[in-house]
Amino acid sequence: MSRTFAGPPERLNGWKEIAAHLGKGARTVQRWEKLYGLPVHRIGREGGEIVFAFRDEIDRWTAGASRERTPGGDVAPAPNRDRRSRWPAALGLVALAAGALGFASILLRRTTPATPASRERSPRDPAGWRLENGRLAVLDDAGGPVFTHDFGFGLAESSSSTRAGPWPPPVLITDVDGDGRPEVLAIPPAATRENRRLYCFEADGRPRFVHQPKGRVRYGDREYAEPWLAHRVLVTERRGGGKSLWAVFTHNLWFPSRLQELDRRGNVKAEFWSDGFVEAVAEGVWRGRPVVLAGGVNNELKGASLAIFDRDAFGGTAPASKLDYACTSCAGGPPREFLVFPTLCIFARKGGIAGLFDAWVEGDERLMVQVTQAVESVDGVAPPGRAVVHYTLDSRLRPVHAEISAEFQTVHALLERQGLLDHHLGTRDDAAMFPVLRWDGRRFVALPRVEVAH
Repeated sequence: MSRTFAGPPERLNGWKEIAAHLGKGARTVQRWEKLYGLPVHRIGREGGEIVFAFRDEIDRWTAGASRERTPGGDVAPAPNRDRRSRWPAALGLVALAAGALGFASILLRRTTPATPASRERSPRDPAGWRLENGRLAVLDDAGGPVFTHDFGFGLAESSSSTRAGPWPPPVLITDVDGDGRPEVLAIPPAATRENRRLYCFEADGRPRFVHQPKGRVRYGDREYAEPWLAHRVLVTERRGGGKSLWAVFTHNLWFPSRLQELDRRGNVKAEFWSDGFVEAVAEGVWRGRPVVLAGGVNNELKGASLAIFDRDAFGGTAPASKLDYACTSCAGGPPREFLVFPTLCIFARKGGIAGLFDAWVEGDERLMVQVTQAVESVDGVAPPGRAVVHYTLDSRLRPVHAEISAEFQTVHALLERQGLLDHHLGTRDDAAMFPVLRWDGRRFVALPRVEVAH
């Protein structure tokens, strides 16, 4: 079985992006953090720290707050007195595979770039959506109809862009082509698994493609067949411009999943097979070379996975040391690099698996990795934060920094008070941050440990 996690919020990297999101200067938002509690996160220590924020936390901080004038003359939102991060209470069972747990619904989201100057956004462009009664209704900025599409089958649930709902959201409105006109990508929650496909519509509602892969795959001596369920769709930026379109499909009941790179017409360009759900995709330049980062879950080792591909060599299959988790019918070999990060007590206490939902390149050489340790609600009350841990790896993939976040510490203390954890946060949790395992071409080897910061 596998649990459904909250998808990661969109990250704002550094003071410049945080300030741009708020429409202020960097010094102003730094002052807001100090005086008003602007929710900003840090990895590392002063002098070498990395600053970032989550868009949803920033928006919640500003939404509904009264306005007041700061000492420097800026108008800033008053602090939100209850700034606890919202944690979804719904953690559903998804798949059971040979005693190994899969991981679902963690997503890496990237900022959609501004439309080209040659075309300003039209008020009639798709901006919102609603899924109900077997129909997709796409809306403009004012909430007026742009187009509707009848799928011809029932939906398991209704949702819309205007209210909290399932994660990842089943509809993504983004510019796939880079032509300044948004497309609509939809994965309707069909009541029957066979109908869980990826749909792409033009801005005016014309269908561009419908995609659901076919075929069988063999892991060890077991064969896994259709249907392959559309799980997530992502769009990333390529170096030098252009977009990449990605889709994740999962097996009907068991752990295999496939990450496909699609062209703008929905044709498969390349494919990567994993023994756990793939949840995050990013592109960057690492050690001077364009790379693709794919994060998710590794069922064999019960941890969070990170696959690193050269951009022009994406595809293949995740490596495994046990036959049951090795794809014996997949084309291509392992990625350029493959790492597995451990699951800590907060989730391991119930046999779960952590997931990697965010990774990025810092300064061409360092890899920044954020691993989620998912937590269920306690007596129906959602934990007050994201139970995440951070790793920094150098250009040779050696850990140089590891950190347990303040949010993790808060959730740990809550579960401890509820009697669900039997120890205080400390050396036991620090030790559980390692080993980080790296595939050396033949087997998984442990990377060096470093001191864990809190």
